[in-house]
Amino acid sequence: MKRGCFFNILFALLVLVCFGLSTYFSFNFFVKGKSLPTPNLIGKSVPDAMAMCSDLGVVLSVDRQHRRNSDKVPAGSIVWQNRTPSATSFIKRGSAISVQISAGPLVLSVPDLNGQRPGTALLRLGQQNLKLDKITYFDTTGTQGILAEDPPSGTVVAAQTAVSLLVGVPANPPAYVMPDLIDHPLDQVRPYMESRGLTVSTVKLEAYPGIPDGVIIRQYPLRGAPVVSRDPITVVVSKQEETSIIEQPGAPAVPTSTQ
Repeated sequence: MKRGCFFNILFALLVLVCFGLSTYFSFNFFVKGKSLPTPNLIGKSVPDAMAMCSDLGVVLSVDRQHRRNSDKVPAGSIVWQNRTPSATSFIKRGSAISVQISAGPLVLSVPDLNGQRPGTALLRLGQQNLKLDKITYFDTTGTQGILAEDPPSGTVVAAQTAVSLLVGVPANPPAYVMPDLIDHPLDQVRPYMESRGLTVSTVKLEAYPGIPDGVIIRQYPLRGAPVVSRDPITVVVSKQEETSIIEQPGAPAVPTSTQ
């Protein structure tokens, strides 16, 4: 009984070995025998690649509509193929290999950014595969925005080249020391301030006994504070509680009481 089991196991092993050998030889002679390692066509000219594929029994399909930029493969040579070249990557005879041709290095030039804002310039540089370097601001009363570029616009550069910008910005207005306006009449203060580019933007009236109408009793900014033309100036002007009636020409007389 034991000898019968042993012969059965031995027979099963022999069957497995025979099956494995037949599979191996079938693959090598029938499958692999009609296949070959995928050739490496990168860097070769189209005529050389066609000759190589013809010798191997492989069809070369050249994509004439699309090209790829490359810093390593010269223009006109094959830069890409759809099958990975390798000794362990096989291709059947009669199959096709699709390839694309190199357009050479990508030619970039610095765009014209004259008059544009730094944010717009940053966006355009990114679109051109360039990057922003230093920004220098220059006070000017004329043209604002980008005044100059380094490298200059139109310069042919490599990818990720850093571009520096000179940006014109409005010049800072002259600064003054806020004078003391308290106890001065508003109608005298206003022309004095305007002659220096300063404007009294807000006037508030407030009753203040003992002080005539139109006299400044408070101010902001306070005396001695720095102030420029764009700063708002607020004053509080005195106004008597009683109001007087001013007769207009042609108006009826105001009746008065008699004792």
